[in-house]
Amino acid sequence: MNRRVTIIGAGLLVLVVAGVAIPFIMKARLKANLAASQNNLRELALFAAHNAKPDPKNDKRKLLTEIPAGTIPLYGTPPEDRLSWVVGVIPGMDQRRVNSEQLLSAIDRTKPWNADTNQQAARTRLPVLLCPENLPEVLPGSPAITCYVGISGLGANAAALPIDSPHAGAMRYDAPTPFDRISDGLSQTLLFAETRNEFGPWLRGGPSTVRGLDNAPGAPALIGTDGQFGGYFPGIAHFAMCDGSVRAFTANVDPRVLYGLSTIAGKNTDPVPGE
Repeated sequence: MNRRVTIIGAGLLVLVVAGVAIPFIMKARLKANLAASQNNLRELALFAAHNAKPDPKNDKRKLLTEIPAGTIPLYGTPPEDRLSWVVGVIPGMDQRRVNSEQLLSAIDRTKPWNADTNQQAARTRLPVLLCPENLPEVLPGSPAITCYVGISGLGANAAALPIDSPHAGAMRYDAPTPFDRISDGLSQTLLFAETRNEFGPWLRGGPSTVRGLDNAPGAPALIGTDGQFGGYFPGIAHFAMCDGSVRAFTANVDPRVLYGLSTIAGKNTDPVPGE
């Protein structure tokens, strides 16, 4: 009898400890995943996407001067069939996480992203492009996805706008964006964002990897589980700015704030402190 009571008591103790520990573990895991996603965005913005030019004099890299184009140019090919901006920034990625030389050798820049010759590369998972929280499932053999997209400005089709449009953002399909054209300020202009909405292959150009903030009537909310951005963490979405900083915005943010931050020279609104 005493042994039975002891076993029951031990079982109850385990349940109590588990009840206390599990929420703590889940909270710690969420916090770690938040930090990991922020670091991914920071790496993309600071070390990859600034597209520095080599100095022919001493073979060192010059100061960063521009944001790369949203796609790799391919004459006569629509943006959604081109290779994405990711190809151009692979050399700047953390070499401990991806062998850039090997990956680049598997990519044919003269072919569309879905060409047979590019499918081995397309299936390669890039850790810096994957949010560790609530990661979408991808069928075996399918192209690897990205959880982060470049921000092209205000409007669903902003990526096709000329650089002098007041709605143009930092990343457009056909040309890079020099820093000196970002008159709103690098720290006040969106560059990348988390999205779980219609995620797509990282190798593919077009909306799979570059998106504008859709402000059309009836468009999805900007942030949220079913929103244009976010969807990985409850009630928030992380954005990288053009200076490499990362900011979190809640689902309650005034859309006008994000609209203003989405452009390079719009001056539509001032950021809300603390958002």
